[in-house]
Amino acid sequence: MQVIVTDRAGEIAEYNVAGFSELFSVLSDEMKIDALCGGCCSCATCHIYTDEDDAVKLSDCDENERDVLDGLLHVQSGSRLLCQLASKAEISKLNITIAQAE
Repeated sequence: MQVIVTDRAGEIAEYNVAGFSELFSVLSDEMKIDALCGGCCSCATCHIYTDEDDAVKLSDCDENERDVLDGLLHVQSGSRLLCQLASKAEISKLNITIAQAE
């Protein structure tokens, strides 16, 4: 999967990853997403924005993810937690933007 990531400074980077768990690891290392809870859907330090076109390819937010997102200041259309992303169908390309730090 090709992932195009816009960081908080507006810099764009492209990654080729096998899946969402690899993407989570790469962005934690390369883009300095804190991911303090290690993917447990509790800290929101992996808050991202997905493009509207890509959002329909992704699994829906569950209640836990919505509860975490509801507590954030910079939520907008397409807000997701990177640690909770999964796909509904095969995704070859994904665009994400790292959200502002809370």
